[in-house]
Amino acid sequence: MYVDKLEILSMGTKYIKNKKKKNQVINHHCCTDGIILKKIIPLIDAYDDAHHENVRDVEITVKFIHPSE
Repeated sequence: MYVDKLEILSMGTKYIKNKKKKNQVINHHCCTDGIILKKIIPLIDAYDDAHHENVRDVEITVKFIHPSE
């Protein structure tokens, strides 16, 4: 299966001008060129290795849209 768009967001707490702001985007990865589905797991694994200390909550959403829509 081919995935048309992939977006990974890491949410967490940022400090902006000495103020604590929760639920802010810390890291963002977006792929609009598409990716083969079986390559997503190694990508997520590599992303986890790079950012595991900064990420507290992880959410993965998969959306299937019927081709006629």
